This record gives sequence, structure tokens and C-alpha cells, in this order.
Amino acid sequence: MGSRLLFIRTDRLGETLLNLPVLHALRTALPHASIILMTHPALRELLDGHPDLSDVREEPVMPGPWWWRAWRLSRVWRAWKPDTLIISNPKKEYHLAAWLAGIPIRVGYDRKWGWLLTHRLADRKALGACHEITYNMGLLANLKLPLQETSVLTLPVSKQAEESFSQLMNRLGVGNEERLVSVHPWTSNPKKQWPLERFRMLLDRLGSIPGVRPMLIGGPQERARAGEVLPGVSPRLMNLIGRLSLKELAACLRRARVVITNDSGPMHLAAAVGTPVVALFGTEDAGSHPRRWGPWGSGHTVIHKPLEEITVEEVLAAVQRYLP
Repeated sequence: MGSRLLFIRTDRLGETLLNLPVLHALRTALPHASIILMTHPALRELLDGHPDLSDVREEPVMPGPWWWRAWRLSRVWRAWKPDTLIISNPKKEYHLAAWLAGIPIRVGYDRKWGWLLTHRLADRKALGACHEITYNMGLLANLKLPLQETSVLTLPVSKQAEESFSQLMNRLGVGNEERLVSVHPWTSNPKKQWPLERFRMLLDRLGSIPGVRPMLIGGPQERARAGEVLPGVSPRLMNLIGRLSLKELAACLRRARVVITNDSGPMHLAAAVGTPVVALFGTEDAGSHPRRWGPWGSGHTVIHKPLEEITVEEVLAAVQRYLP
């Protein structure tokens, strides 16, 4: 192993967060190395300044056919001068770019032109036999590093983000003594969606519990869907959809007593900042099973059954355990 590593993960929030234990293991094993993460442009602000990273860089936007993007990306990577490259989400253009850039150690999965890598791992993630973090840690197996036995998922929340979120709560008239409950009803996969009508009923019931303030969270893309869960909901509900940056969302989840969500990126963000999650899973498919994608760590509650069978009362009972 060299002293300058480039780690590639360029897709969605949850998948990227579940690589933080790999980066922590690298930092622990190589405390003096330069570790650079290339990630999706939307995630840079959240991960910038992470103590396990020397730098966070956005994936360059490169139009054109994949082989042309690979050539241009190889020039970028060559300028960054890594001696080790670890590719967590395999793409032909990444594998070709790594080879064209002449990076000495190239680590990744044995698919999508994986033969261009120097260290290849069979991709068995679809079997769902273990957690995604465990699969990700397997990327380091052939590098002969002194690795720790436990995988640590942690994302520090900046003081600036905490202050910004506290100021928002003050403007909304929320006292420090109120118990905040974050609710994220959305999912990118309809098969993972607990009925939105039940989320609406849940929000209303949460708002009727003395001292509890439910917070409806979501990105700007969910603004148009807010009406699906808002009509008739308790006036104590705080609608924060599209009002928080990713750093502020991390602060929001950190301050919450509990987060209620489908299988989603905010579920993993909550786990990373140390907040318990009530996660709703319905699929029996091995590749999407909570055994692979459930919230990492102890103290969480996973309700796993056909989503139509999960009742509002069942979710409320799980939430009440976190509201002493």
C-alpha cells in the first residue's frame, strides 16, 4: 500500500454513507496516508471535513460516450497522483480510467471490466447474506492491512450546522425541552413505500402526544408530494421538506429522539449521527432485505413484514420506547 489513496463512491446518500466504515478502517490502519474521496457532487458538503478524509472531491461532469469519459477521467486521476485506487461502485469507465491513469494498485469488484484491476473481489452483494457494510469492508481483504474487528459508522455533525438548525427551531418556537421526532415518508422505490395515508395518520397521532413535536423531512424533490401526507395533520407538525441542507439535516436527525422512515438515505444518516431509527421494511428479496440494508448499530427497531400489514399502532408502540 502507498501513502496516497483515492476512494470512489459516486451514487446515492445511503450507499455512500455505508462506506464510511471502510474509510475509517483505512485511516486507522494508515494514520499518515492521504485519503481522498471522490463522491457525487450533492454529497460533498456533507462529507467535507470528515476526520477520516484528507480531501473530498466531486466526480467531474464529463459528457460523451463512456470510453471518452474514461479517457478524460484518467487525466484527472493522473493529476491527483494516487498510488492506490479503491472503486466501491463498479463502472467500466472507472476501471478503464484507472488502468489508463497507470495507478499501481487498483481495487474493486470483478465485474464491468474488472479484469483491468490489480485486486479483484467477487461481487456477491445480491445474495444479501450479510450487511452492506460487511460487504464493503471486503474490498480491503486482499490489501494485508491491520484492520480492526468492528466496523464504525460515524458522521460528526458540525457546530455550524447545529447552530443553524437551532436557530430554525427558535424561529419556529420550539423549546429545548420538546421531544423531536423526525419522519421521512419517502422512498425512491415504490416497493419499499409504507402507505402515505398511514404516515399522515402517524404524524397526526405523534402531534397529539404531549411534549412531542413531529418533523416532516425530505429533500426539495419531495415538496410536490407534501400534500399526500399533510392534509388534516396536527398543527404541531413542523414541515421541513426542502428547508434543510444535508449538513442541517444531519443536525436535525442528531437532535431527534427517534427517526421513522422506510429504507432510505436518511435512515443511514440517522444511524451515522447516533440517533435510533424505527425502520419499516417490507421486502423479502435477499438483495433488498434488512439483513443487508437495515440501520447499522445497536438500539434501532426494524419492523419487517409486508408493508400493508404494518399498522400505525405498531409503529407508535415502537416509537414510544424512545420517548421517556
